[in-house]
Amino acid sequence: MKTIIEVKNLCKSYLSGSKPLNVLENIDLSIQQGDFISLMGPSGSGKSTLLNIMGTMDTPNTGDIWIAGQQVTHMPENKLAMFRLKHIGFVFQFHYLLPEFSIEENVAMPLMISGQSRQEAIVNAREMLDYLGMTERMHHFPAEISGGEKQRAVIGRALINKPDILLADEPTGNLDKETGAKVLDLFKKIQKDMNQTFFLVTHNDQIAKIAEINYQLDSGKLIRK
Repeated sequence: MKTIIEVKNLCKSYLSGSKPLNVLENIDLSIQQGDFISLMGPSGSGKSTLLNIMGTMDTPNTGDIWIAGQQVTHMPENKLAMFRLKHIGFVFQFHYLLPEFSIEENVAMPLMISGQSRQEAIVNAREMLDYLGMTERMHHFPAEISGGEKQRAVIGRALINKPDILLADEPTGNLDKETGAKVLDLFKKIQKDMNQTFFLVTHNDQIAKIAEINYQLDSGKLIRK
C-alpha cells in the first residue's frame, strides 16, 4: 500500500507571553492511500495547526514530513506552492470561491495555474461538476448558489488536480445538518470511486465516525481511538 504522508517526531509551540506553549508534541503519523482519517479535539487543541502543517501552510519547530515520497519540511516556498497545488486538496469551513468567476471557472482555476490551457481546464472542470451533480450550476456565480452547492464546488476545485490527499477542516461547519450529511456522504463516495485519501478535522463526534481511522489530540499528543 502506498504511503501518502509520513510525519515523524513533529513538534510545534508558540510563545504565550514569555513562555512556550506546546501545541503538538512528538507527533508520529502514517497515512496510506485510500485512508479516511478523522482528527478530533476541543477548540485550541492544535487540530487545525496539525492540518496546516501537513498541508505545508505552516512549519513545525522540529520534525519531518514526507508527502508522496518527498520531504517537504524544508522545501523552499516557491517550490512548495506548486507542490501544494499538485499534491494537496483543501476543503475549509468557508468556501473561498472567487466571486467574479463562474463555478466552472473556479473549479478549473487550479488546472490553469498548473499550466493547462483554459479550454482543456474548462472541459475537465465540467466533467468534475457533472460527477458532483453540479452541471446545472456551472455557469452560475458563487453568490447565485446555495451553501451546499458552494461546498460541492469547493470539493470539485480540491479534487481537480487529482491530489494525493484531501485535507478538510470542519467542512460542514457552515451548513445545516441535512446539507452537511450530504457533503459527508459525498466524501465517502469519492473515497470509494477514486480511492481518495481524506484527513478530516472536526470537533463533532458524529462527523468523526464516518472515518475508518480516528485520532484525538490531547495535551499535544496524538492518540488513536
